[in-house]
Amino acid sequence: MIGRCVAILGLWVGSSLVAVGQYFNDFESPPHHYGRAALGDPMTRFLAEVENGTRTLPEEVGLPLVKDLLEALKLDAASQVLVFSKTSLQKSEISPGNPRALYFNEEVYLGWMPGGRIELASFDPELGPVFYFQRPLQDEEGKPFVQTRSCLGCHAGNATNFLPGSLSRSVYPDERGRTMDSVMDERMTGHGVPFAQRWGGWYVTGESGALKHVGNRVAEQGAAGVQFKAAPVEDPKSLERFFPVAEYAAPGSDVVALLVFDHQITMHQRLVEAGYRTRQALHDNGLEADEVDREKLTAKSSRKEFEEGLEMVVDYLLFRGEVPLAKGVQGSGEFEKVFAQGRKAARDGTSLRDFRLEGRIFERRCSYMIYSPTFERLPAMLKEAVYGRLLEILSAEEGPEGFEYLEAEERKGILRETKKDLPAAWRVEG
Repeated sequence: MIGRCVAILGLWVGSSLVAVGQYFNDFESPPHHYGRAALGDPMTRFLAEVENGTRTLPEEVGLPLVKDLLEALKLDAASQVLVFSKTSLQKSEISPGNPRALYFNEEVYLGWMPGGRIELASFDPELGPVFYFQRPLQDEEGKPFVQTRSCLGCHAGNATNFLPGSLSRSVYPDERGRTMDSVMDERMTGHGVPFAQRWGGWYVTGESGALKHVGNRVAEQGAAGVQFKAAPVEDPKSLERFFPVAEYAAPGSDVVALLVFDHQITMHQRLVEAGYRTRQALHDNGLEADEVDREKLTAKSSRKEFEEGLEMVVDYLLFRGEVPLAKGVQGSGEFEKVFAQGRKAARDGTSLRDFRLEGRIFERRCSYMIYSPTFERLPAMLKEAVYGRLLEILSAEEGPEGFEYLEAEERKGILRETKKDLPAAWRVEG
């Protein structure tokens, strides 16, 4: 599928001709129109308010502007994670002594480092990330932020199945932050990556306990190849020894925030890809965007693309393949407090944002991203199918094949009590 050349095909299905002229990851073409569609992402909305005078941006660049944007885009400083490898367009500005900070919520990722320009990936619920870049710091005349396509060179490549997407890399960084090699295949991301391969080139604060990762380290060329040096501090309480933390919006790079970040960027990407797959399938079969009956996907190739998208979403929503989390992981507590503010609680008080941090990240292995705008705006056919498959899995007396790991408590009615758009079948008490 990846990298295939586009062929103009006509597929006979019964007595009807279904024209298939492209693949789902031709994101500039109909029905997607990535570069031309009206945008509904948070940064686009915010800049429209700045343009019409209902919002303002501070004159002073740097940290004051970052803090203002965090507030405007509903990002919290406690979500800060820090990467010191030169894995950004602004390579010259990034180093272990001047790491790049990333702040995130369910719709926006903001990156910045002192002396650098602000970069944003702001998620349109259907198109995926829309990228914005701050104007050059010496430019006092241009627009403060412009939409850019330069990020698509990496963020719409092999690692994201050639769709606009979010990325996170683990690398062997040298003492200047230059990448000597990749710790893992950049296509392998998320909660299924072994911890021994995570966070190369990242700072990690908090208690890691028995969790062994490669954060807080630089690498060197040895006789056996590229190897990490021993970490100067295994669980640093402060990063002040590495760089002046007061120049940032928060002092740390919280281990719990990193765990959530790892899960979320891949969940985001799977939702985006499944949406593209479904919209393409609907388009190729001449169906309306609000069609829910997947039996109408009569083109075999379209049905296959749809089913693959459905499977990738359901598997990841239910944390299938999550790497077991070792004992003793504990963050500062600040990120957990902020993260809990988005709780949607069931009658018994439980929510999908409740942490366990032993054996697994969350108490309930169903992703909180099921409440995100990206999930809410999935094509109706896909959303209906996801709900149907979730009901089948979560209402079973025992976890069905492939989902045996789900405990009885996790299969209770938390979605039934917190999601308002569930199909009628969910309203029958299980």
